[in-house]
Amino acid sequence: MEVNARLCSVEGKDLEDVTMYRQLVGSLIYLTLSRPDIVYAVSILRYVKGTIDYGILYLNDKEFEVVEYCDADYAGDLDTRRSTTGYVFNLGSGAASL
Repeated sequence: MEVNARLCSVEGKDLEDVTMYRQLVGSLIYLTLSRPDIVYAVSILRYVKGTIDYGILYLNDKEFEVVEYCDADYAGDLDTRRSTTGYVFNLGSGAASL
């Protein structure tokens, strides 16, 4: 997978045979609609398994200050020319969103 790939709706090439793609998408939609009892549980378990080591550690030995960062990409969407912004607030030694 390419890192920082930018997608545009007018670029790229069409699939030569769309049958396999349509069958795969149809099967996934059918599975989601026909077994809603397992979809939620499977997605929660997959998320927990993949993020078991994630966490935020707030240390008491550091100065407790708020530091904020933000970034913007003006007109970065190639189709709509909309901007993208993001921000993060660091509270002491961990990240927090206010």
